Amino acid sequence: MSIPKLLSRSILILLSLAFITSCTQPQTLGMNPFWPSLSNLWGGDKDLERTQAAMNNAETDKAQSSNPFLTGLTDKEIRHLKREAWSIYGTFWSGVASRSRYVRQPLLETLEASGAPSELQMVPVVESSYDPYVVSSVGATGLWQLMPETADDMHVKSDANFDGRRDIRSSTKAAAKYLTLQHQRFGNWPMAFAAYHLGPNAVQRRLDRRPWQPEDGLKAMPLPPITKTYIRHIIGLIALHEQGKITFPEPFATQTMTLHIPVDIAQLQKATELPKNQIFRLNPKLKLNQYFNAKSKSIQLRISQVRVKKLQQHIPSKPVDYMTIKVAKGESIGRIGKRFRTSPLKIMSANPGIHMRPKAGTKLRIPVKLLQHVDPQDNPMVKPYLAPIVDIALNQ
Repeated sequence: MSIPKLLSRSILILLSLAFITSCTQPQTLGMNPFWPSLSNLWGGDKDLERTQAAMNNAETDKAQSSNPFLTGLTDKEIRHLKREAWSIYGTFWSGVASRSRYVRQPLLETLEASGAPSELQMVPVVESSYDPYVVSSVGATGLWQLMPETADDMHVKSDANFDGRRDIRSSTKAAAKYLTLQHQRFGNWPMAFAAYHLGPNAVQRRLDRRPWQPEDGLKAMPLPPITKTYIRHIIGLIALHEQGKITFPEPFATQTMTLHIPVDIAQLQKATELPKNQIFRLNPKLKLNQYFNAKSKSIQLRISQVRVKKLQQHIPSKPVDYMTIKVAKGESIGRIGKRFRTSPLKIMSANPGIHMRPKAGTKLRIPVKLLQHVDPQDNPMVKPYLAPIVDIALNQ
């Protein structure tokens, strides 16, 4: 072989070796750690599966619920809120659910009529455990725990016969309007709840010093610890209810009836064999056990639908000038006269032929003019006591 040909072949071999060597060197130019290597493109590589899982987990932590009450919160924070709410309210949820059956029908109807979200039904769980007769240590009462001055500001009216703060429709309408306005003002539900608990001006002052958005997390809210706990519990309950972890039973179906005054509710419950205090559970707005001297000639009460027909048999269809009572066992006309602060003679004159010691079960007519002197008894379910479960929950 000639020298030129030998040189040419040597050069060609050297070039080939250089090319092969360069192709086997690792490539490190700008590789994203989430990008798969070329070999992964052909499938079956476990590194690709691990990489994809890492990307999915990263997205999950940033995920946001479509529920407006959970907007901005991560899935991790929502899970924590649910655990916290369940640890507090799960132990006595059955009691909350049982009490809700008496009042939840008008509450939901009022929320819907007000254009407010149904999720607000969870607020009374934290406020009152769904007991409209709860009275707090500072005097707030009703499902929504309204103070007297707050109720006045919200146009929730009370008088000698009815307490508007315990009126389910009136108090719910006011609370829904207030919360909706605070949501419009602050732009999110956590701060709307804060305003309901702490007051909007106090919330605004704190936000002016340290702005906050839901994306910052509930722990970062510039609020007192008790208010932050209050907010976490409400939102946690909303999340649990959305998940189906906690549920309400169907509320009792009721019908609103008009009862003409005078009416003795205690006697009416006995005559119609209603469960004890059922009328007062369905109508917590009542202040009195008897309505003899009310300015209005009638009152409207919610009555269980299954009891309506029986109740109609014991109430007059039009106003009357007397009230009918039944004589109790061993009761004399003299004792009845003391009960109604009148003389036995006046009772006997209103009931010709009656004896001084009538038989038990005898019906007597008591004229309205005699009832004017009677001091009615209070609603038997009204009593000043604290709400220890709620207070303990808020101080966790």
